[in-house]
Amino acid sequence: MAATINTRPSSSAASSHQGTLTDTDRPTLLTKLEPQPARVNAAVLLSREDGMITVSDDRSVRVYLKRDSGQYWPSICQFLPAAAIALDYNEPTARLFVGLSNGTVYEFTIAEDFNSLKETRQMIAHMNGISCVRFSLQCELVFSCGKDKALVWHCSETGNRMGSYLCEAWCTALELDSATKYAFVGDYSGNVLVIHILGDNAQLVSKLSAHTGSIRSLAWDHQRQLLFSGSNDNLVIMWDIGGRRGQAFELNGHKTKLSCLAYILGKKRLFSADESGSLMCWDMAAHRLETPAWQSSDACQRCESPFFWNLRAMWDKKVVGLRQHHCRMCGQAVCASCCSHLTKYPPMGYELPVRICDGCHRDMQADSDRFDMTPLALAIDLRQSIVCMSLDETKGRLLTVGNDRVLMLWDVKRLAC
Repeated sequence: MAATINTRPSSSAASSHQGTLTDTDRPTLLTKLEPQPARVNAAVLLSREDGMITVSDDRSVRVYLKRDSGQYWPSICQFLPAAAIALDYNEPTARLFVGLSNGTVYEFTIAEDFNSLKETRQMIAHMNGISCVRFSLQCELVFSCGKDKALVWHCSETGNRMGSYLCEAWCTALELDSATKYAFVGDYSGNVLVIHILGDNAQLVSKLSAHTGSIRSLAWDHQRQLLFSGSNDNLVIMWDIGGRRGQAFELNGHKTKLSCLAYILGKKRLFSADESGSLMCWDMAAHRLETPAWQSSDACQRCESPFFWNLRAMWDKKVVGLRQHHCRMCGQAVCASCCSHLTKYPPMGYELPVRICDGCHRDMQADSDRFDMTPLALAIDLRQSIVCMSLDETKGRLLTVGNDRVLMLWDVKRLAC
C-alpha cells in the first residue's frame, strides 16, 4: 500500500503569511434562485444594484433585481433569435454584449432603472456558435471567439469588423489585456494562444502548452501579468507572462473537470470550480515553486529497471518491462516501486496527495523543516455542479450557476474583501 506523508501545519510560515486561508473564511449562502426555465450559460453580478444578468439556452436575456420582499425577480426578459451562450457587461457605460449560437454578437444598452433593454447593433462575427465575448472600453473593441476556430474583433463604435485570427482548434475561452492589446485564447486542444492585436492584424506571440485537456476558463491578473487557465484535465495552471521566463505553476486541488475561474485582484486570490461542485480558493500572494518538467528515460532513474517499451534492455535482463511514472517533486521517470509514497506539497500547488519518489520522500523525512506543508488553498463543497460563476469583489459576493439551473448567491467577504 502506498505510504502517505501527513500534512504538517507550519506555525512559523502561517504567522509570517497573513493571508493564510482558514475554515472560518468559508462562504455563506445568502439566497438561492429556484431552477431557471433553461440551462444558464453565463451570468454576471451587478455592482450598482443588487441584481444579476443571465443568458440561457431558451434564447433569453434576463435581469434579476432584489425586491422589497428579499426575493429576486426578473425586471427584464428579452428573447433573441438563437440560444444565448456568452455575455460581457460594462457597468460604467451600461453596455451589454451577448454572443449567440448562430455566431452573432448583439449589443444592448440597459436603462438606468434596469427595466428596459435597447438594442444598439448586431455584429455577424462567426460561422458557428460563439464561445466567449469580451468588450474593451479602452480599445473600443469587441472581441469574440467561437467554434469556427476564429478570434474576431469589431469596432464597438461603428460595429465594423476590424480583423480576425484563425486558430488551430475550436476556441473555448478568452481573456484580454487592454493596456497592451494582448488577447489570450484557450482552445479545445489544451493550448493557450498569446496574440498581439495590431490594428486590423494579429501576431501570434506564444503558444502555452501544458494542459492535456481542453481549456474551459481563463483569468488574468493585469497588475502582476499572471494568466490562469482551467482545463478538463482537472488542473489550474498559473503562467507568469510578465516574467518572460516561461514559468508555469501547477495548482492541483480538483478531482474532476474544471468549469470556471474567477480572480480577486485586491486580495490576490483565485476561485476555481469544477463539475462535481468543489470550489477552491487559492492564495496567489504566497510564494510558490515551479512545477518540475517531466524527464524522459527508457529505464527507471532510481533502480534502472527497463520500461515496457525498452525491448533490448528487457531481453538482456530477462525481465518484464514496467510502467513509467513521474515524481511530482523532482520530475524523474521512475517505476511504481520507486514512487510508492504520496504527499501534499502546497508550495508546488499540490493540495491533493501526489506521487513522489523514494529520494524525495527521504529528503522530506530527514529535513522536514525545509518543506512547508501549510495549506495555501481552501476547499469548499457547494454540492452543486458548477457551470459558471461571477464575482463582485467590491461587495464580496459570488454567484454560482449549477447544472441543475439553480442560481446561488454567496457571501465571500472574508475571502474577497
